Amino acid sequence: LSKKLKKKVIHMKLNKQDVLKALEKITVPGEGKNMVESGAVTNVMVFGDEVVVDVTINNPSLQARKKTEVEILKAIHAEVYEKAKIKINVKVDTEAAKPKTNEIKGKPLPGIKNIIAVASGKGGVGKSTVTANL
Repeated sequence: LSKKLKKKVIHMKLNKQDVLKALEKITVPGEGKNMVESGAVTNVMVFGDEVVVDVTINNPSLQARKKTEVEILKAIHAEVYEKAKIKINVKVDTEAAKPKTNEIKGKPLPGIKNIIAVASGKGGVGKSTVTANL
């Protein structure tokens, strides 16, 4: 078979190893490791010419998500199959995204169970009235 024909025959059937190999060429920002090594790629599924990639990143910004998606698309299209249909599921996993429990700093006040703050950026809106009615 000619080199060109071999390439077409090989790319007709996508496989998970080729996709993972392509993803190894993408470096995770701030970590210095590739996406597969760092554990950012959590799952890769291949169905015919469709590829589904699940990725977990630590940066919650929209820019980071978009950049990750674009890099994955480019890598798979360039390295594996130009016409692959790719779906990327990006999950953000950060410490900041986890809800923190509210805690009152200092010594607890006897007889006080809850604290409610009443505030406004302007005057004449009834802060004192609301506070008195609580």
